[in-house]
Amino acid sequence: DDRPTVRNHQNGTTMDVDEACVAIKYYGIAASLPPPSAGGSAAAASNDEAASLALLEKRVTDLERKLWQCGDDPSRSVDASMRRARSAVEKACCYSSVWKWVPSDYYSRTLEQRRVILGAVSTYQLCKSMLMENKACDSKDCSDRTNSRFYLVVLQYEAAISTKKLESEVRALRPPGTTRLDPSKFDFRVAEPEDNDRLTGYASGAVTPFGLSDATVPIVMSKDITSVEPKFMWMG
Repeated sequence: DDRPTVRNHQNGTTMDVDEACVAIKYYGIAASLPPPSAGGSAAAASNDEAASLALLEKRVTDLERKLWQCGDDPSRSVDASMRRARSAVEKACCYSSVWKWVPSDYYSRTLEQRRVILGAVSTYQLCKSMLMENKACDSKDCSDRTNSRFYLVVLQYEAAISTKKLESEVRALRPPGTTRLDPSKFDFRVAEPEDNDRLTGYASGAVTPFGLSDATVPIVMSKDITSVEPKFMWMG
């Protein structure tokens, strides 16, 4: 990891520059809060504390909205799933990542219209994630990636999932011989919405491979994505 770090000489801890900046921002917020009342009733002290907490919450919210470039648009709000996705992307050191707000009717538009909104070179750069379930799998979880109940497949919007191709790729994860699964052990279908919500933590239609609720879900990416030029893909 080549990310620059900052060392705290008081307690000997080290943190990434990004973390240090956040710590400095939050320390600045805390330091600027009004001091508690000296004396006075318990009710007054409680009111002061509540006011300080409200001020802190507002400033943190303002910082977050600035980070997400929400501007003054009240329809733009940051939720837990967005925070989780961004945190996972940053932890994966995907420094080329870009986050973009789109119109509320984005998914009702054509792929070409979406390409223009995103500024993509080609519609083949637009990708999606689909949770697939192997109905014939003996396992009930995802602990064994060679025989998982669920797989998250990343592919282009211009493409369609071939369950036979997916079966072939998963079977090939085991070497030829007695351990390789029989074709009768596969029956891939699109996962039920409740399983999608539980395993990915994202609403249907807004699934990303980053920050899955269940990190054991194996991720399969279409090879065609790697041939796209320029080497950049849009998820969502």
